[in-house]
Amino acid sequence: MIAHVVGKIAVLLCMTLAAWPASAQTRFIPLQLIIGDRWNGEETITYPSGRFVEGARDTAPSIWVGPKQWVHPKTGRTLTVYARGRDGRNAAEQVFAVRDDQTAIGRVADSRFGITACDQEAKYPLGLWKHRETRTFENVCWYGDRVQPKVTTIAIQEIDYSCYGQEHCLRIEWILRDKGNEARNIDHRIYDFAPGLGMIHEVKGP
Repeated sequence: MIAHVVGKIAVLLCMTLAAWPASAQTRFIPLQLIIGDRWNGEETITYPSGRFVEGARDTAPSIWVGPKQWVHPKTGRTLTVYARGRDGRNAAEQVFAVRDDQTAIGRVADSRFGITACDQEAKYPLGLWKHRETRTFENVCWYGDRVQPKVTTIAIQEIDYSCYGQEHCLRIEWILRDKGNEARNIDHRIYDFAPGLGMIHEVKGP
């Protein structure tokens, strides 16, 4: 009986890992990798439904819930979004939406920093990316009625590697700046993601 159960687990593990093909230089990053769901290998942006708990190490894990329809308070557009929240020292209640170009997902609302809403932020990469690739994105955030243009940079540090006992991890660098003041970083983070777990490690950038 035990051997039968172990055999089934091994088969499921092989099926999960097989769904994460990546060459040495390119990788399709699905939304499932970011929120911590299983992925069937289809290279298109789909929206898994449910409650997803990140496998974060050394910090309180975030919980993603969605998708649902949400009306943006500043643009009036109806978006498909996920609520993301966490407790602990850096508690937050956020709302995330995929950018129109489907190259990243980012915040459209955040309970911190006086943010009322944002539009087209790029926080975590989606779609086809290359090893060591860097992209720069522009978006806006509202602080009450004040509009502040932003610039974010996402760099792929490791496209497909082993981390913390997990296979097919992704490591990215994310930098946030105000447009027009790109010499000053507002935030700078290094994130590690693992299939089925979402974000498993986060540190402040140098």
